[in-house]
Amino acid sequence: MEQRPPSVPKLAWVEEEEAGATSAQQPEELEQFQLLQEHAAQDRTQEQEAARGRLGRTAQEETAGAGTGVLANLPFLDAEIDAAMLDLLVEKGVSNPMQVPAMVRSIHQWLTANEAAGHRLDKALLELTEEYPSDVLITLLRWAPSCDRAAATMWGTIMSSSRTAEPALRLLLDVLSAWPVHSVYTSDGDNAGVFALAATVALWRIFNLAWRSPVVLEYFSNLFLRLLFQAYICMQDMPEEVETFWQGCQEQHGLSANPNSFALQTLKALLCQMRYEHVVLSMERKRAWDTLLCADTHHCAVRLLAREMRRVSIIWCCGMASCLFDLLSQGISDWELPALAFLVEVSPMASAAWLSCLPALCPLVAAAAWDAARALCCCLGLALCTSELLPAGHLCACSVPALCLSGPGLPGLEQMR
Repeated sequence: MEQRPPSVPKLAWVEEEEAGATSAQQPEELEQFQLLQEHAAQDRTQEQEAARGRLGRTAQEETAGAGTGVLANLPFLDAEIDAAMLDLLVEKGVSNPMQVPAMVRSIHQWLTANEAAGHRLDKALLELTEEYPSDVLITLLRWAPSCDRAAATMWGTIMSSSRTAEPALRLLLDVLSAWPVHSVYTSDGDNAGVFALAATVALWRIFNLAWRSPVVLEYFSNLFLRLLFQAYICMQDMPEEVETFWQGCQEQHGLSANPNSFALQTLKALLCQMRYEHVVLSMERKRAWDTLLCADTHHCAVRLLAREMRRVSIIWCCGMASCLFDLLSQGISDWELPALAFLVEVSPMASAAWLSCLPALCPLVAAAAWDAARALCCCLGLALCTSELLPAGHLCACSVPALCLSGPGLPGLEQMR
């Protein structure tokens, strides 16, 4: 009997055969088909077991020596298999923290290679960040400092959960504070510096998300002041490595701004995410953003910005005053003058508890930037004395005119000290 080619549907040629031959062959063919299905199922099971075996060996090798970088060089041939391997590895738990940086690099590489499946590893990343926040976040800043598409996806995932968003913002604030490079060890022993500008780029990406994390609201005052201060500190000469890094960021993101201008751009993005677009527009109309970029007029623009924020909320004024005192307590000698200008504007609406700390700022201003502080006090001395910023008859209230007329080491300054 002539057999039909396998490409012809079974139903088409079965009807052409005799009834007796058909009834005799069907059980035999059905049995062969079932055997083929069983073999195929066994093959798929073996492939899955092989993948799990590779995962187990990878985890063991990485545990034995995290420096070998096995996880960092996974062959990304099958997106689903590799994602399942990473998911399973996190689900099983990380017995050795030295594995974490390599796993973060692997997730970033997977997202880079699989653009269409950007959220496939969200659960794995969140669980890893929740358990090892510092290792995950520092590695991400170190591995992808310019915050490419894959890194931006990872930051968005991290900010989507309050359990991971809060440690993320705290760490980014710490990196912002350590200009120009933040030095910290990860569990694999890496202590390569993390650029403060890398944290700014990450925040710029976060603030341009279509949604706002509730944690940003909680840390708004600190983020506001840190970015404002970075806009000032970026005016200073930067190390060559930081300039090289920034050139790479400009090429990747199409940025034309200088680092200090970019810090203000990030601050504007923060204000817009908080729905304070009117503050951004008001500063634009007064050309105050440009004034902030000049060292000689920076403190004047800071005062204008503080005035705008005073109109927004008394709560933010109190929070910013608190953060400002924390900032000044770190001994940063370059920003006392803008800080005093900021406090002059926000303090009439701030609480008396914060205002009582102002006398401690006057000696700092006088010692760090005498000439500029004296000019500022001459302009704002009346505001200090008449806005109830200082109690009537207070020593510092009486000393403001003396400060304007005296110099370092003269009685006016000594009286304040």
